[in-house]
Formats: sequence, structure tokens, C-alpha cells
Amino acid sequence: MVETRLQTPAAKQPTESVLAITVLLTSVRATLAALRRAGYLARELDATIRILSVRVVPYPLPLDRPQVDASILARRLITLAGGQPIPAVVQICFGRDVLDSLLQSLRPNSIVLVGAKRAWWPWNERRLARQLSRRGHHVILITGGA
Repeated sequence: MVETRLQTPAAKQPTESVLAITVLLTSVRATLAALRRAGYLARELDATIRILSVRVVPYPLPLDRPQVDASILARRLITLAGGQPIPAVVQICFGRDVLDSLLQSLRPNSIVLVGAKRAWWPWNERRLARQLSRRGHHVILITGGA
């Protein structure tokens, strides 16, 4: 797994808060809904926000040379999170499998917010939330995007 980290403009100094709330990047609207909820939780719990994007790299390509430039992705995510008044760290992980990369990136018993589209049954997001929950993480599924 290869990682890239950047901070949002609100994060003037790197803060090592004891508690971090991780927001998984899904769709734009769903992630924005999860970021709004994470902002509220972070203020109440004196925590920081980490936006985590996992990108799958196909096997023919080496992990350290993915198809997309990490700095471009990171800038887009910082723009997405720029509306949040609290510090956020953007982390992009490149790996072969989404769940394995997530599990390597998360601390034990992490608080994870997963944004899901408003739908009768958001399959992928619910399945991912269930898998993370089974592995001991505290997962909150936020429905809010179309």
C-alpha cells in the first residue's frame, strides 16, 4: 500500500489529537454529508477529521506508479473538505484491495463515517460498513447523497 497525505487550509498546524474521525470517500454528495456530520462530531469530541480515499491499482501496474496522480486527487479532496472549519487531513491510499487497504490505514477501534447515496439499499457502502464493523471499528453510515 502506498499513501499520500495533505492537510486542509483549516489545519494550520498538524494536530495530534487523541481522537480522529475518519470519513471514507464515496460519492461527492454522500462524502459531503458525512463530512458535515464528522464536523459536528469533531467539534463536540475535540477530534480531528481524516478523509480517506482508497484507490485500487490493477495488478499489471506497480503500486508506486498508479494510473492517477496522487497530488491531483489530494487537491480535489482538499477542495471538497475546504468548507469545513476544523482541521482535516486528506489521505489517499493505493492498494490492490479496498478492504485490505482500509484495514491497514485504520487504527484499531477507529470511528469511521461512510457516506451513502439516498437509495432503497446502498449495497456497496453498507457492505463495507458491515465488514469494518465486524473487524472492531465503530462505523456510522450517513445517507445524504443522490
